[in-house]
Amino acid sequence: MTLIIIIFFIAIIGAFGMLMFRAWEIRTSRLIIDKTFTRELSFRYIEKITLFLVKHLIQWIILTSVKIWFLFVTKSKVLLQNKLPKVNKLFHKKTTGDSRKLSFVERAVMESKIKIKKIKEKIKKEHEKKIKIDEVDKIL
Repeated sequence: MTLIIIIFFIAIIGAFGMLMFRAWEIRTSRLIIDKTFTRELSFRYIEKITLFLVKHLIQWIILTSVKIWFLFVTKSKVLLQNKLPKVNKLFHKKTTGDSRKLSFVERAVMESKIKIKKIKEKIKKEHEKKIKIDEVDKIL
């Protein structure tokens, strides 16, 4: 906290120092100010600025409303779960098991996985038997 305050005071002193230096340059005529700098604003330039500001304003409104919505939803869920458990039970569906039936493709994939698993186990057992037989042959 003190570091932030120190940086703030350094920035303020630096800003006043720059202003005082610029005022000294103007006072001693070391800096010449061009009076013909007045830029005419075209309609296209004003349109660009307006569109830029409107875009950022709309983005800010949308992001703020989404943020507030998510905060509201999460806080209401916590309130319902912790403070009002009876009301929370009303919003939960009572399901018994898997209510949807498996499609033909899902069933086929599941059966294939089971068959592949059985084949792997069978090959593994045969391989272990073969290794045991080879070991016995080496001993004899």
